[in-house]
Amino acid sequence: MNKTFNRGLVAAVALMGTVAANAAAIDVTDVVTDIAAQATPVGLVGSAVLIIYAAVKAFKWVRGALS
Repeated sequence: MNKTFNRGLVAAVALMGTVAANAAAIDVTDVVTDIAAQATPVGLVGSAVLIIYAAVKAFKWVRGALS
């Protein structure tokens, strides 16, 4: 066997060892549930901001038309 093949074999074995060491699954269900629970409040805040923005624009538009 040549040196290049041996180095490749050593690298492959080392890579397999690191993959096996990091194979534990991470439980993210709590985080996903918390993010999903925050969708309604975030949507309400976004809607309120959009309504205020539209009201200010409409007020300026009407005020400019009356001037």
